[in-house]
This record gives sequence, structure tokens and C-alpha cells, in this order.
Amino acid sequence: MADPSRRRAVAMVAAALAGLALIAGPAASKSASPSAPALYAHVQAAAGAKVYLAQCAQCHGEHLEGGVGPALKGPNLVRLAKKTKLAVGDMFSFLALQMPLNAPASLSHDQYVQVMAYILQSNGYPAGAKSLTYDGAMKSSVVMTTYGK
Repeated sequence: MADPSRRRAVAMVAAALAGLALIAGPAASKSASPSAPALYAHVQAAAGAKVYLAQCAQCHGEHLEGGVGPALKGPNLVRLAKKTKLAVGDMFSFLALQMPLNAPASLSHDQYVQVMAYILQSNGYPAGAKSLTYDGAMKSSVVMTTYGK
């Protein structure tokens, strides 16, 4: 049979390891969660905010919260995106070809990309070094969600 002091030492090491697992567990799961991809440049989102206010806010709300048109950020968008697996490309395609409702496809390609960048920014996607392109937005398979918002 093992010496009592040895059993006590083993028990203390086991308790210490269990404590570390409890402390590290939540931190490890946070770092393992997927991070938001950088799909646009900051300057695009800034320009998109202006275009959005002029062309979209009357239906979708000043802060993308929804109104006559659906919300473009937050829990309602996330619910829709999860249910339908709504990708950035799907949303952008609808935006660029069907919006604004009273004048579909009336904005420039750059303006549609800027508005999409603003929507992404408003949903917690970080800006990156590369600019979002019209073709890149159309083809994006990144599923829409909200990061930290």
C-alpha cells in the first residue's frame, strides 16, 4: 500500500490539475470559438454608412434595426441567417439586384459594396487590410451572424 504522504501528494496534484482545468476550460472554449473574418476595409464601411442613411434607412431604420423593411443587424438577422444559412453572398446579391425597393439596382457597384461593408461592420465583423469587391461579395459563402454586438 502507498505511503500516506505519497497519497496526499498525488491527491494534491490531482486537485491542482482539476482546478487548472476549471480555470482554463472557459478560456480555452472562448479562444476556440470562430473569430469574425475581415471581409472589408474600414473606409468602405464609413462610406457605406453615408449611403445607407441616404438610401436605406427610411425602410430599414437609422441603425439597421428594421422598420418597414427587416432588421439588418442583431438577433432577428441572426435567427434568419441560421435558419436559412444566409451567406454574405446571398444577402449581397439581393441587396445589389433588388434594393432599394423603389429603384432596384440603381446604385453603383461601389455603393452596394460600401453598404454591405457597413452592414458587416454593424454586425461585428472587423475591418481588414483588403477591400471587399463586388464579385467577392457576390461569391462570399461566409454565413451572416453577429459578432460581439
